[in-house]
Amino acid sequence: MRIELVAGTSNVVRFPVERRACPTLDLLRDIAPDVREVLQLVESFDLDYPGHDVRDVADAEMADYVVNHVRPEPGCERRTELEGLLAPIVVRGVQACRVAHDAALVASEVQQRLVNAQTDGGYWLAPMEERAERLTTDAARLLVKAHVRAEEAEGAARAIGMALRGETWTPFDLQAAAEALFFPDRRSA
Repeated sequence: MRIELVAGTSNVVRFPVERRACPTLDLLRDIAPDVREVLQLVESFDLDYPGHDVRDVADAEMADYVVNHVRPEPGCERRTELEGLLAPIVVRGVQACRVAHDAALVASEVQQRLVNAQTDGGYWLAPMEERAERLTTDAARLLVKAHVRAEEAEGAARAIGMALRGETWTPFDLQAAAEALFFPDRRSA
């Protein structure tokens, strides 16, 4: 088992709460990969990136599903059905983040062993380098996959949240959201 210390300390062990906590959207937001890191890995490893509209596509698909498959009349059954739609998507996202984190730890350990072993040399160094490279590439792919799963959950959560509030779904408009955030006085005009 790998021991992780709390950032900025040398004697405080961090308990991995995300391993025991119930998968929620807030937990997913806490453990989701940083998009900057994901984009850097995509470029560094020349990986396929599904695009910057994953969240918007998931949002639209979930809204379409809600309209066509969820009972329209408000009530407890509709709320339960809507909340039940989000749960498996969030669980998939949390699991993908956990797998990516574990793969990154293993790749990091193997890379560290490789660095330590390079001083000794030997015939076994080439296979060790290949393994370290493969594990690092796999970890990068898993991190991209975790990012995509987190974005899908965010998109679905937006559509489901609008349905829970009884709002009519509209596509996300970045310009309108930015104006509402930075210029709240213009909205009332």
